[in-house]
Amino acid sequence: MSTVDKMLIKGIRSFDPENKNVITFFKPLTLIVGPNGAGKTTIIECLKLSCTGELPPNARSGHSFIHDPKVAGETETKGQIKLRFKTAAGKDVVCIRSFQLTQKASKMEYKAIESVLQTINPHTGEKVCLSYRCADMDREIPALMGVSKAILENVIFVHQDESNWPLQDPSTLKKKFDDIFSATRYTKALEVIKKLHKDQNQEIKTYKLKLENLQTLKDAAYKLRESISQDQEKTESLKSQMQELERNIQDVDAKIHHTETTLKDLRKLQDQISTKTAQRSTLFKEQQKQYAALDAENEDTDEELREWKTKFEERIAILENKISKLEREMNDKETESSFLKQSINDYIWEISKLQMEAEVHMSLKNERDSTIQKLFARYNLGSLPDAPFSNEASLNLTNRIKSRLMDLEKDLEDKKKSNEQELKTAWESYMDANDRWKNIEAQKQAKMEIKSGILKRIREKENERDLFELQISNVNLSHIDERE
Repeated sequence: MSTVDKMLIKGIRSFDPENKNVITFFKPLTLIVGPNGAGKTTIIECLKLSCTGELPPNARSGHSFIHDPKVAGETETKGQIKLRFKTAAGKDVVCIRSFQLTQKASKMEYKAIESVLQTINPHTGEKVCLSYRCADMDREIPALMGVSKAILENVIFVHQDESNWPLQDPSTLKKKFDDIFSATRYTKALEVIKKLHKDQNQEIKTYKLKLENLQTLKDAAYKLRESISQDQEKTESLKSQMQELERNIQDVDAKIHHTETTLKDLRKLQDQISTKTAQRSTLFKEQQKQYAALDAENEDTDEELREWKTKFEERIAILENKISKLEREMNDKETESSFLKQSINDYIWEISKLQMEAEVHMSLKNERDSTIQKLFARYNLGSLPDAPFSNEASLNLTNRIKSRLMDLEKDLEDKKKSNEQELKTAWESYMDANDRWKNIEAQKQAKMEIKSGILKRIREKENERDLFELQISNVNLSHIDERE
């Protein structure tokens, strides 16, 4: 059984930080008496803090637990608690906890300086000091005493302000009883199992998300394959259209060339007509001059003159017909030329449209190549050929992505099987732990019954001893001595 021997208090509440106050605990009982404010409760609080590391209630995070620097007339006060006790194995241990309270400009700062356990080496007899973090110290001391932290807090060193905890609400009461009777181990096992189940579900969700992502990638790959095939079909159709348009452009160029040749011929004819007209007017003027210069009038008869006139009019009519015919041909050629120009503009627009579609096709191919590169870089699928990719290379890369997707699906199935196996193993472990816990509980109950019987017999023996002592006290020893 663990026992408390001595405790040194310095700089805690009303205890002076400059003086060492040592309290010795006697066996089997130690009574602490004194007026109000003498520090009786502080002793219990120091015992609780030394053993559990828990500050008392209304300590304001340690600010009111350490001796006030203003009262000491200092900017900083240090507090220390030393507790010497025997462990459950009968080994002497000294627990040292040091604290510091500093007065800043606008507030006070509380700090736990160090936590040390001193033991004696049984072989050399030397003192051995071990420094711990506060959390490790809080776990180590209850383990050395052989008493749980919950019993130290709520039963042995319970504070007077918290002594009515059995009257609190059922949930808090249940929690405290669970802590006292160590029922939390069972709940912790359940929590561990729930956590494992939750982690498994989370991992399954993660794999499902990965599977959905891979399915999305697979659909994207299928869409890319379909878009590649559609782009190839569009490319072939655009190539055939471009070839047909090139043939049409060649035909139009030939027609334009023929029209330009015809226009040149027409211009030559117009030049000839203008030249002939100028020549005609010149000849007519010369004729007038010659006629005026004639000394005698023409002696031809009227019939001859009419015949000459008729022939001349016929010739003029023929020439006018030729001129009108040539003008019509010229108008037709101009109309045909305008139509051909319009056709050329239409063909140029179609060519620009086809070039734009070709550029769009190239951008789609570039986007396909960049998507493949991103997929390979993101999932580390291997090396890539230099961009841009050919259709055969794109198909090969898509097949590689598909094979990688199948491998990932296979890995997912394997991990699902392994997770199911691990879950089954954990459940079996849980059932075994539950069975062992039930057996331990049964053994504990049996030992408790045995212990209660032993305690009952001890009380009976103590009653008999008290009776015998009473009988002995009633006996007149002097009278017996006289009789002897």
